[in-house]
Amino acid sequence: MSGYAFVRQGVKPFLIVVLVLLFVIYIYFSREAAIFATNSESSNDTTASQRVEAQANISATKPDTSLLADESAEQGSEANDSREFIIKNAPKWRFDGVLIDHFTELKQRAKQGDAEANYLIAQNLKYCFNAPLDAEALEATLAESYEFSDAGDTQNRVLEKYEYCQGLDLATRRSFYRYLAMAAEQGSAFAQQTFARLTPEFYMKSQFPEKLLRAEFIKNRDGFKERKTVFLEQAAKQGSEQALMSLASMYYSEQVGEHSAAKAYAINRLIMEITQNNDVYNRYAWFEQRQYPTLSDEELSIANNLFEQWLLQIKQNGTLYLMH
Repeated sequence: MSGYAFVRQGVKPFLIVVLVLLFVIYIYFSREAAIFATNSESSNDTTASQRVEAQANISATKPDTSLLADESAEQGSEANDSREFIIKNAPKWRFDGVLIDHFTELKQRAKQGDAEANYLIAQNLKYCFNAPLDAEALEATLAESYEFSDAGDTQNRVLEKYEYCQGLDLATRRSFYRYLAMAAEQGSAFAQQTFARLTPEFYMKSQFPEKLLRAEFIKNRDGFKERKTVFLEQAAKQGSEQALMSLASMYYSEQVGEHSAAKAYAINRLIMEITQNNDVYNRYAWFEQRQYPTLSDEELSIANNLFEQWLLQIKQNGTLYLMH
């Protein structure tokens, strides 16, 4: 066999081996490419799934933006724009020592038309109204306190009030209402809103120690309720949150005067408008939502007009008396 023939016979096996190797390499890389593509698709699907889940979680935790306020302080400020108002804080009415040491000076100021002096006298005398008048009354009150579970604390409060109020007779203590009414008539919103805590029962007990005939009793009690309503409305228009709350309750539960349901609804809206307290806002928003479906078109019109008129007056006065 010639050398040339041997070479040709040797080349064929070599080419076959090379072709086989190329085929194997092709199969291997094709398989790797398919695996890589599959992994990429799986990764993309996982990422997309994660995005969908994240969006679902965000939607699930997003607060409900209904009429009720959320827990953020920002919503409260947006609701009432309280920057328009000057916050008024009640003067400290309790004195150091005993009241009698300050009483003469306060009465002199009150005679000169000092509304704050009238208010301070009224608050102090009202505080002292139920204090024991003498040592005998003190002993009786202390003896009764033994029946309470917190007898020690109760006795300490009784003794403190007794010492603070000594030297003031019962007639003087009863006069708290006269001083309070004078301060309210002089325009003191602090005195006016104090009427929110005065009940007709306490008024009758404190001002009429003698038993009245039924007709006279009803006349005086109803006169007090009318006067109380007038003073609370005056305080409300000066931005008294306490007065507004008391009026809303009176109009809703006691049906005071005409269009009481419409007035209660309007005042609930006013409280929502001016309050800086989110809990108060939420509570009165709930009241407002409950009342709205119960009102007629006429009542809603009356309520909206009252809301706009009173809000304008509150803004014109520019003051805010917050509940504490």
